[in-house]
Amino acid sequence: MIERRPVLTVVIVVAVAVLAQTTLFARLRLAGLAPDLVVLAVILATLRLGDIPSLVTGFVAGMVMDALGSNALGLRAVVLTLVAYIALRTRDRADVGPLAVAVWVAGLTLVGVALLLLLGTLFDQIGLTGGEALRRLLLVPLLNLVAALVVSPLTGRMLDAGSGGRVRL
Repeated sequence: MIERRPVLTVVIVVAVAVLAQTTLFARLRLAGLAPDLVVLAVILATLRLGDIPSLVTGFVAGMVMDALGSNALGLRAVVLTLVAYIALRTRDRADVGPLAVAVWVAGLTLVGVALLLLLGTLFDQIGLTGGEALRRLLLVPLLNLVAALVVSPLTGRMLDAGSGGRVRL
C-alpha cells in the first residue's frame, strides 16, 4: 500500500521544481544554463518513494515539462523515467549523507543531460553547436550538485516527517 503523505510531498516538491524551472530559472542563468530542478526533484523522490511511484513521478514530471516546452511531447518523459529507473537501482549507495547524495545527483543529472542530448539529436529536436553540448554536459550536473547540497536536506526532512507531525523548515 502506498503511503499518501510522501506521495503528496513529492507532488508538491515536483510542482515547485517545475514552477521554479519554468519561471525563475528561465531568466536567472549562469553562462546561459540553469540547474535542472525537475531532474533533481525526481532523483530525490526516488530516495523516499517505492519503485512504481518513483517511475510515475519521473514520467509525469517529464510530460509536464514537455507540455510546457517546445520539444517533442514525450522526450523529457522518457529521459526522466530512465533517470528515475537508474536512481532506483543505485539509491542504496547514495543515501549516506548530503555530500554523497549531491554527488549521486550530479552523476544522474549527467546521465539525464546526455540522454536528452542524444535523443533530442536523434529526433531532430535539439540543435547544438560545437561547445554547447559539452558546456551542458559539464555545467548542468555541477549546478545540480550545488542545488542538491542546498535542497536535499530540506526535502529529506519534509519526506521523513512523521505522518502526524508538522513539516519543520
